[in-house]
Amino acid sequence: MVLYRKYRPQKISELDNAEIRERLTRVFSSSFIPHALLFAGPKGTGKTSAARIIAKVLNCEKRNSGSDLKRAKGLTLADIEPCNVCETCKAITEGRHLDIIEIDAASNRGIEEIRDLREKIKFAPVSAIYKVYIIDEVHMLTNEAFNALLKTLEEPPAHAVFILATTEPEKLPETIVSRCIRFNFKKASPSEILGCLERVVKGEKVNVTPDVLQLIAQTSDGSFRDATKILEQAILENALTSEKLNILLGRQNLSVINFLKLLASCDTGKVLFEIVKMGENGINFRFLTEELLYLLHAILLAQHGIGKEKISADLVTLLTKDEISRLIKLFSKVYVDLKTTSIPQLPLEVAVVEWCERKQ
Repeated sequence: MVLYRKYRPQKISELDNAEIRERLTRVFSSSFIPHALLFAGPKGTGKTSAARIIAKVLNCEKRNSGSDLKRAKGLTLADIEPCNVCETCKAITEGRHLDIIEIDAASNRGIEEIRDLREKIKFAPVSAIYKVYIIDEVHMLTNEAFNALLKTLEEPPAHAVFILATTEPEKLPETIVSRCIRFNFKKASPSEILGCLERVVKGEKVNVTPDVLQLIAQTSDGSFRDATKILEQAILENALTSEKLNILLGRQNLSVINFLKLLASCDTGKVLFEIVKMGENGINFRFLTEELLYLLHAILLAQHGIGKEKISADLVTLLTKDEISRLIKLFSKVYVDLKTTSIPQLPLEVAVVEWCERKQ
């Protein structure tokens, strides 16, 4: 059971990202078919799902039968949606269509792979209307490979469409970006994550309380994929209550407010002892750091008279504006360092010592 793949959106209307859904509808309901698109955004936000849907939109047998819909005017979303029942749509959904080529640039990043692409792209599609090349993590290509790809993007065959996907668009050459229609996939909002999770829960016919779904949405860091994976793990391990899910996530007995108050006291020994206890209890330190940053951000906004969250007066005055800013910078670095450390609590402990002993 891989829920993310099972419930991957199959139509434009099923995309959980409202902005992307609306933009794709506008672009593909026009008379112009773009030859290159750039999907840029964080992991798990639906870039590859959207790319496969576009491959079906361009090649769906039902959509392209009869009148030439590609040249029609005043098309609605219903007109451009793939049918998902014709042989072409089913082959693309199952990843077996010969004219839809997916390339992982992380493992195929050299000039030889792109030269091979340039040679094969000249040939007409086997059975589809368009050959669609989906290049994932395109920023991983070498400079030589980018130069070779650029020549193809400048003069692509009429039957070819490129969809470039990346989590790091700033690493792409401007010459590549300028030849694409760019779509920015932002981190999903909690409401968009909830919509995705509710669709999965309904499909799997499992009873999950709204507070559990809310907790998963808060934990997923704006990623549809991560949220669905957490839900899948919760279903598999029967952790469908807030208490059980917190244990599963390593967040049991986690009080970020108490931890912040300890930091404010600048008692190095007490804070380090609390971190040791958290480690023994299986606390996930990335979650702790993330929750701390959320709290600090909310306090920072409250100190300037803005923000939607209600922050108690004692927290607003617990630290100065300058101290809040310094803590945010310090623990933002901790959050990054926690990804690569061999000792889970070490970056946190180093930051605590640096903070508590800054005036000594």
